[in-house]
Amino acid sequence: MPNEAELAQSLGVGRATVRDAIKVLSGKGLVRTARRYGTRVRPVEEWNLFDADVVRWHEPDHPRLVTMFAETTELRYIIEPAAAALAAERATPIQVETILAAAQALHPDTDDARQLFEADCLFHATILDATGNLMMRQLRPLILTMLHVSYDYGVRGNEEPVTREGHIHVGEAIRSRDPQSARRAMEVMLDRNRRVALRHIQPPGTTAAGTA
Repeated sequence: MPNEAELAQSLGVGRATVRDAIKVLSGKGLVRTARRYGTRVRPVEEWNLFDADVVRWHEPDHPRLVTMFAETTELRYIIEPAAAALAAERATPIQVETILAAAQALHPDTDDARQLFEADCLFHATILDATGNLMMRQLRPLILTMLHVSYDYGVRGNEEPVTREGHIHVGEAIRSRDPQSARRAMEVMLDRNRRVALRHIQPPGTTAAGTA
């Protein structure tokens, strides 16, 4: 990258502003700065892709977002069904009420994307809280960042919107204190996202197992 003085001149800002920006980018793993090394962009695999800012800095049509959507969907599929099962065993009555209310508030046909996103975030974040597991709770920022990727690429860009019924099925299984049903309902809901992701990253005429 150009040096600090060159960046400040080309961007029309002070050197202190450039210095602060480089510190932010360095902290998120995007660049590395050292004496006699300068400032260089690091490989993408070294970026903090769980950071919400790094996700938001991608344009919605950026090719990398396709892969991020697919990979975050895979990771959610590993984590969230287990969380739903634990929530069915441990959720408090208030948490169950919150989960069901958030599911009921999901209206995919609404024009208010923010309202939809906030209800979805509340649903998934409360399930993590309801596990009663501190380590699971600390995954909230990670899951919400993944959900942001899902909305940026999946919900806004594909023909299959958020499934209200799927969320309600998860919530009802948690209310019924049925861990296996809660796990399965979450798997079914996330598998829908996974199929959308695969359609975007695989060439036409292929399947997850190979040629159709």
